[in-house]
Amino acid sequence: MTQSTDMIKEILGKIPQRIRWCFCAGMISGILIHAYMFTNKLPNWDDINNVGSFGVGSEFGRWFLKYVNPLDGIWSVPWIGGLFAVAFLSLAACMVVAALDIRSLTGVVIVPLMMLSFPSVCSMFTFMFTADCYAVGIFLACTAAWLIRRYRFGFLPGIVLLVLSLGLYQAYLCVALGILVCGLFLDLLRAEKEEGTEQRQSDRGIPAAAVRNVFLRGVKTFVVLLASVALYSLIARRIFPELDSYNGLSQMGQIDLVRLPRLILRAFRWVAEYFILKPYSFVNGFTRGLNVVCCLLAAAFVIAWFVKKRLWKQPAAALLYLFLAAAVPLSMGAIIIMAPDASVSMLMLYQYVILYIFIMAMLERSLQKENSLFSAGSGSEKAGRGFSRRLPGVLSLFVTVVLLLVGYENFVVTNEAYFRMDIAYERAYAYYNRIMERIEDTEGYQPGDAFALVGEYGLSETPDLLGSYSMDGERFEDMSGVAKETGLLTSGVRHNFMKIYIGVEMPDVSEETLEAIRQTEEYQSMPAYPAEGCVKKILDVWVVKTCEETLTPQGEE
Repeated sequence: MTQSTDMIKEILGKIPQRIRWCFCAGMISGILIHAYMFTNKLPNWDDINNVGSFGVGSEFGRWFLKYVNPLDGIWSVPWIGGLFAVAFLSLAACMVVAALDIRSLTGVVIVPLMMLSFPSVCSMFTFMFTADCYAVGIFLACTAAWLIRRYRFGFLPGIVLLVLSLGLYQAYLCVALGILVCGLFLDLLRAEKEEGTEQRQSDRGIPAAAVRNVFLRGVKTFVVLLASVALYSLIARRIFPELDSYNGLSQMGQIDLVRLPRLILRAFRWVAEYFILKPYSFVNGFTRGLNVVCCLLAAAFVIAWFVKKRLWKQPAAALLYLFLAAAVPLSMGAIIIMAPDASVSMLMLYQYVILYIFIMAMLERSLQKENSLFSAGSGSEKAGRGFSRRLPGVLSLFVTVVLLLVGYENFVVTNEAYFRMDIAYERAYAYYNRIMERIEDTEGYQPGDAFALVGEYGLSETPDLLGSYSMDGERFEDMSGVAKETGLLTSGVRHNFMKIYIGVEMPDVSEETLEAIRQTEEYQSMPAYPAEGCVKKILDVWVVKTCEETLTPQGEE
C-alpha cells in the first residue's frame, strides 16, 4: 500500500472551500489595493525613525511587538512587510467568515474585500515598520473570537490570543468584541433552527430556551473579555510598571463608572459621526452617501426581523434582541470606553469595518432557504407572486453593489493617499538634497563637520517652502499616518531622513547646544533659507536656519 506524499493537497483538502475562496479573495484584493505602497518606499515621520525597529514597546503596553517584528525581518521593507500583513489580514477574514458562519460565495468575497480595503488599513501601511505586527494583532483578535464561538472551552485559548493581541495594539480588542456581538445577534435569529422548531412556529417568535442560551453565551463572552483585559493589564504592568500616558494607555483596564453612561453615549456619537453626521476629511460625498445607505440597510434588517418574529409579544426576547442590535455599533465605538482620554485616530478605528460585515451576514441570514426573512408560512404561494417573489434577488443585488462600491471608493482614496505621500517624499528629498548642497558649498565646511537644521515650520507664520502647492493635502488630515511635507520636515525627522535617504552622516548635536545656538545674536540675525547667509558656523556647529520661528509653542503661553 502506497501512502500519499502530496501533503499540500491533503492539507488543502481539509480546509472548507469557502475558506479557501475567502483567503484568495483577501490576498488578491489586498495586493491590488495596496500595490502602490508595496512597490514603493513611502515613509512617514515614524517610519523614517524606525526603519530598522518596531518602534514603541513595553512602555506603551505593546510588549508582544518585539516577538512578532522579527518574523519577516526587522527592516521596514514594503514588499515583505506588505505581503506578510495582507496574508494575516486575509487569514483574519477567514476567521470572521467561520465565526459568523458566512457561507455564500458573495459573502466570502465581500468580507475580505471590506477588511482589506477599509481606510484604517491604509493608515496601518503608512506605519510600514510595524504594519506586519498590527496585522497579526487583528488576526489574533479574530481567531480568538472564532475559538470562543466555535468550541465549548475555546474561551481558554481565546483569552490567551486576546492578551497577545492587546500586547500588539490595544484597540483591536474592539474587533473581537464586534465579531462576538454580531455572532450573538445572528445566533438569536438562527435559534429556531437550533431548537428544532417548525417553520410556522419560528415565525411567531424565538423560543424561550434559545433566548436563555444566547443570554448566557453573552454573559460568558463579557466575562471572557473582562478576564482578557485584566490579564493583559497585569502582564503589561509587571513588564513595565509605569505605562506611558500617551493616548490614555496608562488607563487601560480602568473604567470610571461615574463617566460610563456619558462614555457610552459618546461611543454611539463617534460611530454616527464617522458614517453619517461628520465624516472624516477623506470621505467624499458619494462615499458618505454609501455609508448612509449601509446604516439604513443595517437598521432595516434589524427592524424587519423584529417585525417578522413579532417580538413585541415576547418582552424578554425583544429586550435581548434590541440590546444586541444596539451593542453592534457600541462595540464599534468601544475604544472611547477603553481609553476615554485618547486622541482617537483612524488607525484605532479598524473595528468600524464591522458595519459592512454585519450587513453581509444579515443579508445571508435573510435569504436562507428555510426560515428566511421572506418566508410567509401557509400563504407563501400567494405572497410569492409578483414583485415580492423577486424582492430577495433585488435586495441581494442591491446590497452587493453597495458594498462593492464601498470597496471601490476605499481603493480610490487609499491610492490617492499613497500618491500624496509619494509627492511629499519626493519634495522632502529634493529639499534636503538642496540644503546639503548649500552646506557643502559653504566655505570652510569639511565632510564630517557637525551641522544642524534649526527652525520648526510649525512655529513659523509662513508655510513651509514645500507646501505652497498643497495638492489637496488637507483632505488627508484625518487619515492618520499619511505624511505631508511638514511632517517630513520636523526636527525629529531631519537627522534620520538625511542619514538614510541622502546618505549623509550627521554627528549628533545635543538639545542643550541647539538651544544655546538659538539664543545667540548671530543666529537670531541670520536670514532664513534659502536666502544668502542662511548657513553659518555657530558654537562649532554648521547651522542652517530653515525658517523664522515667530509663534509660541503650545503649552508655553
